[in-house]
Amino acid sequence: MNTKPTAAPESNENFTGWPVVKASSPVTGKVHRPAIGLLELSTEVWMQAEIRAFMPDCDDGIYTSRVQFDDDADVKGLGAMEDYIGAAANLLPDPEWLDAIVFGCTSGSMVIGPERLESLISAARPGVPVFNPISAVVAALTALDCRKIAVVTPYVQETNRVVDTFLRRRGIEIVNAVTFDMLSGYAMARLSPRDFHTAALHVNTDDADAVFISCTGLQVSPVLADIEHAIGKPVVSSNQALAWQCCETAGIHRTDGRSGSLFNRRFHVNR
Repeated sequence: MNTKPTAAPESNENFTGWPVVKASSPVTGKVHRPAIGLLELSTEVWMQAEIRAFMPDCDDGIYTSRVQFDDDADVKGLGAMEDYIGAAANLLPDPEWLDAIVFGCTSGSMVIGPERLESLISAARPGVPVFNPISAVVAALTALDCRKIAVVTPYVQETNRVVDTFLRRRGIEIVNAVTFDMLSGYAMARLSPRDFHTAALHVNTDDADAVFISCTGLQVSPVLADIEHAIGKPVVSSNQALAWQCCETAGIHRTDGRSGSLFNRRFHVNR
């Protein structure tokens, strides 16, 4: 049905302005803790909910911006995101409102590199700690004293090679691994929590200190604690490690059995 645009109302010639009231007690400091500036990929559908699931009793604020991503999670597609990170960071709240800024892609963090990510994001929002999933995972495994791990990923083999190299260079030995061998981020998001439960039990070995489930675009929170109970050892996921690091940096030391044994450990902030 065709409709004509509504004409703008005529100006009230008698309008002289409304009375002004003054604020007596403005809000100071951060309005949420932890206050997270989240740089999600343009294809992301799970990450916010996953981070919140791992800190259910926190008065968190997650302020999001999107990084353009063409959905191909190979080295070329992941590396191409570098050109859009600064612009996305510029759309986040000013530094005074934030405890941390999080880049939302585990494999992208390895391809672009943690140092380059921090440089790009800090140029837009200086003075705010910058976190990425893979560095958070390494910190989590260190806090848990786990140096030998079994790994579950959704990635194609080219990207798995990047994961293998990155972790081994940081002294973490991969004793077993499985993959769903997917290129599309949207396809990864369609994997069910039960898929990860089954894969984690399959990949676990006696000599693994922990199981790591890689990728921020997955729904792992509903089954992480159940996997830990089944295998009797820590399970670390990308979003869980980020939630833990953000809470610890904001001075929120919490424990919750449903969020995994990681939250019983402390993160040492080197700032």
